[in-house]
Amino acid sequence: MYRTCIFCSADLGANEALEAFPVGRRVAFDGWKGRLWAVCTGCGRWNLAPMEERWEAIEQADRAFRDTRIRVQSENVGLAKLRDGTRLIRVGEALPGELAAWRYGDQLVSRRRRYLIAGAAAGGLGLAAVSGLMAVGVGGGLMGLWSVFVHAYEEKQATRVVHRLSAAESPTGREVSIRRWHVLGAQLAAPGSDGIELHVPDVSRKDRKTDGWGRPRFADEEVLVLPDAQARLVLGRAMVQVNRKGASRDRVADAVELLGRADGAESYLRDAARRESVLGRRKGMEARQLTPIASLALEMALHDEQERRALQGELGALEAAWRQAEEIAGIADALPDLPPSDPPRLILPG
Repeated sequence: MYRTCIFCSADLGANEALEAFPVGRRVAFDGWKGRLWAVCTGCGRWNLAPMEERWEAIEQADRAFRDTRIRVQSENVGLAKLRDGTRLIRVGEALPGELAAWRYGDQLVSRRRRYLIAGAAAGGLGLAAVSGLMAVGVGGGLMGLWSVFVHAYEEKQATRVVHRLSAAESPTGREVSIRRWHVLGAQLAAPGSDGIELHVPDVSRKDRKTDGWGRPRFADEEVLVLPDAQARLVLGRAMVQVNRKGASRDRVADAVELLGRADGAESYLRDAARRESVLGRRKGMEARQLTPIASLALEMALHDEQERRALQGELGALEAAWRQAEEIAGIADALPDLPPSDPPRLILPG
């Protein structure tokens, strides 16, 4: 089994995904024709594997490709990214489309764990401080001070900037700062068949106004309308704030199920836009507010589309490389098997 590229002699690397063919960080296969390649990350050329090393590895690669949720496909070539970072390139007719429901859910579970730990630590410190001062008779006043501190902390967090638009890219012609409390009142919209929009209210105000329950009030003083590309960028950052508490594995499973009923992540995004969904609590728009499960699903769908767009950019180059490699493979596989030659002999005189 070779370890270096036959074209440029660069190290092909190794993978842990294919036990029968642990060569290469990029592995291409054609199950129909029985061909297997290790793709050089240096020169990009496809190194055809020997015939005897192919079949078991092709079966493993095909199973791994089908089981992988992060993948994109064109008519002739599919690309998948495995957990260990290995890229699998599948040559042949595209598989039926399948919505990605993938490891991003683990990030949501970890986020929930961090949120609970931070909350418990803050609560413990506050309780310890109150208990200590109550012992000396000043606990009542401290409770009021603690409430003021908590309110001030929440206000500071609410005014943190999620995204900043420069004057050149801002529809208003001036720099705009979108803060955490702004995105909780933001609303999706569908301008037509072409993409989505995000409507962000009150962007001219830095400090939020609240009702008696501490919920932000939106006056629609200046609604910033972000077109498709900008909307997706801001929305991706905004949903991290909306779902800042993370989620349990059960809720992640419910979000995955909700995504599974949609016709792909992009379809889920567009459906949310057509419903004019609101990201957070907003008076008068309660019926359009995303549920906690729907919020998780929207964040996962956005992440899925980012992964797919990144992989999509590689498909054109891969298809051109595959056509060239296929010509070489067709010639190589058509060569007859030659019997091993006899070893050289030394004939002594006399």
